[in-house]
Amino acid sequence: MRILVTIPSPDLETSDFLLSGNVVYAPALNTASDGGVLEALLTHRADALIAPRRPHASLLRRWSTYGDGDKYVAYVTGIPDLSLPPEIHEFTQNDTSLESIAASLGRIERRFTLRHAPVRPLPPRPESREAVLIGAGIVNLVTALYLCRAGYHVTVLDRSPDPGGEDWRRYGCTHAGDDARMFTFTEMDNYNNKDFHGAPPSYFRLPIEKAGWLATGDRPLSHEEQAWIDTFESVPSWLARTYTQDIFAFTAEAFHEWADLRSEHPGLFEDVVLTEGILRVYDDPAHYESALARHRALGAVSREPTAAELSVEFPALARPLDNGTLVGGFLVPGFTVGIHRFSRRLISFLEARGVVFRWNSDVLGVRRGGSGEVTGFDCTVPIPGTAHVIASPGVYGRALVEGSPCQGKIHGVLGGWTRLSNEGARLAHSLKVGRRGHVTEDANVTVAVDADGRQTLVVGSGYGYTGATACADSRQLSAVQRGIADTIERLFPDRDGLPESSHAADNYHFKWCVRPWTATSLGLHHEETTAHGQAFVINGGHNTGGFAQAPAIARAVLASLGGEHHPMHALYAPERFSAFACTARTGE
Repeated sequence: MRILVTIPSPDLETSDFLLSGNVVYAPALNTASDGGVLEALLTHRADALIAPRRPHASLLRRWSTYGDGDKYVAYVTGIPDLSLPPEIHEFTQNDTSLESIAASLGRIERRFTLRHAPVRPLPPRPESREAVLIGAGIVNLVTALYLCRAGYHVTVLDRSPDPGGEDWRRYGCTHAGDDARMFTFTEMDNYNNKDFHGAPPSYFRLPIEKAGWLATGDRPLSHEEQAWIDTFESVPSWLARTYTQDIFAFTAEAFHEWADLRSEHPGLFEDVVLTEGILRVYDDPAHYESALARHRALGAVSREPTAAELSVEFPALARPLDNGTLVGGFLVPGFTVGIHRFSRRLISFLEARGVVFRWNSDVLGVRRGGSGEVTGFDCTVPIPGTAHVIASPGVYGRALVEGSPCQGKIHGVLGGWTRLSNEGARLAHSLKVGRRGHVTEDANVTVAVDADGRQTLVVGSGYGYTGATACADSRQLSAVQRGIADTIERLFPDRDGLPESSHAADNYHFKWCVRPWTATSLGLHHEETTAHGQAFVINGGHNTGGFAQAPAIARAVLASLGGEHHPMHALYAPERFSAFACTARTGE
């Protein structure tokens, strides 16, 4: 789409709002006649107008008769006219500030997406209550629970062995990473530039050892990887803020779903080291203040103790708080679990209710007919044509997305883990640690228990872009490991040693997994109808938020199978950014 902005704003000229190429700034039109404004709208083939004053109704009516599709108009002064054609969507904004222009751009893009994203209502099909899920990570496990409760006969296929029985390198993120996952309202976030006058972050231009994210080593980036990075750097700040709002909205939905699950199935949360409340701590005053303001705006602050109060309440952190390593912190709603324990409980719960798990069952590809429709799947376990299929490909399942709009959208970003003892520290809350500019800038410190019942802490951190593969350069992995070790040293200088566990999987110095990531930071939800009239759904790319958003994703999948609408279908559509930006790129 194209958006014409006629509000005079010197700040806009120096912002990145015009980065995508389809936002046209024409302040001279502020005082132009209706005819002049209409001519400009038609010349630029604009779908939207942002102006100081509401245009005359006759102009809007004439504009709506040109071309196909809806028209959008935002203004500071004026009253919406309910008699206008329904194709005209009106918005009011507070003032002419850059913040208000950004908000209007975001509302227009979101409305456009919700109305015009390629959501595919599923046509009538033979009633099917059979579902096959490809991938047994936490997102699909929770989805299996929702489908099972809705009366579907569920089979789960996974390329890896039964969790816990083999070396961690043989598993995907849920079962390969350490036994720790966290829910907070900002757990899945947006990583594009959100500073109106800032440049895109240079994450993918620098290696990890130089505070970047590149973990590809000396190998040249492929064309696909370079295009992915270019997309990341092409998202303007106002759109990144819009995406952030949508991501947080789905996490808020998931919060209520998690609460319902804990109420309806309390047994799933027993003996999983469920720990309530998250303490966020920071080593930089400006970072602390901006994070606190952000969480206040979201209504996501439980308490704001002073540094002195934190030292008393959390004696394990007294030394870094007293010596200035940490400048402060605040508590936020949330919880952590031991994800391995939780997954085992969930798998047992599902098996007891008839869900079938097929381990070591890799799906090698999706067969498509001449017109692109899905005709079948290449798998060691036959997938019946009468079943709905839900694929959660992670980073390793590239064959599952070939031929779909998700192809090339999911790349890998690694994270690492290390354990230490919590026997002496007795930390009662899990932590979020912010270290601005550090090689491992954000860290989760999760309260855990090892197989022998000993109190431990799992420290996870790191962003390492592996690109279209899951292979990481050893030197950059070492940089992540050193960064985590430095965070541990600064936060817990008096830590106890961690004796060897009787469970071999607990004994490691450092391990990592590669998380599925998208260039827009949005998750992906794609649905299509197979040649047999069933649903094929792809979801993934949830960066650090797969666990946090899992119940909301499950709701969206359930809606897809029932032919119903869920906002995630549009807002996580893989074509969302390209549908918005394609006019600028194609010149259409």
